[in-house]
Amino acid sequence: MLASHGIRGLYTNTLFKYHPAFFPRLGPAVELGRSFVSIDHQKSYSALLSLWKGIGRFISLHPKYRYLFGPVSISNTYLPASRRLLVEFLNSHRRAHDLASLVTPRTPFGWTWVTWGRGNDYSGLVTGDPEEVSAILADLEGDQKGVPVLLRQYLKLGGELLAFNLDRKFANVVDGLILVDLIRTEPRTLERYLGKHEAARYRALHNRDQAA
Repeated sequence: MLASHGIRGLYTNTLFKYHPAFFPRLGPAVELGRSFVSIDHQKSYSALLSLWKGIGRFISLHPKYRYLFGPVSISNTYLPASRRLLVEFLNSHRRAHDLASLVTPRTPFGWTWVTWGRGNDYSGLVTGDPEEVSAILADLEGDQKGVPVLLRQYLKLGGELLAFNLDRKFANVVDGLILVDLIRTEPRTLERYLGKHEAARYRALHNRDQAA
């Protein structure tokens, strides 16, 4: 896409500004656009599994790609305090520090100081564990929802965040630009989506490239 259309051909370019050094530093990568699962299937793990199986199949057929990147959304159905908590957690514990300075949001996500509610102060309690964040969110949210499902899945793959953008054209969601280095993905997780044989072949290919 970059070769034929340049930076303007990327969907994420509408949300984030990329420094000219970003993609040369990154290397072979696949941009993942937005995904949509119908309401009837949003609580079904099979829908998400099918989505990631499809991505895994593409990577198996095109193993030169090491990185996945794209927007992952924090819905505006979350309370302001919840969105702030998620962004603080991701910035503190899941930030791709080596590349984050090369990406700038087109509409930076900001907030005014908000109270946590229910007489609780959760600031400073969040460690690097997404499950702890989910528990705090469930305490804050009336419907007890935790970390967004797709974001949780990216984190399990070892995903790291580069920047956050407020997308006013998409229901005011907060978009995190996430980056997954598949070589750093836990082997059993990679095997789940690529298959055991394909995952071993994929790792061998990239280990050989790194050694060279």
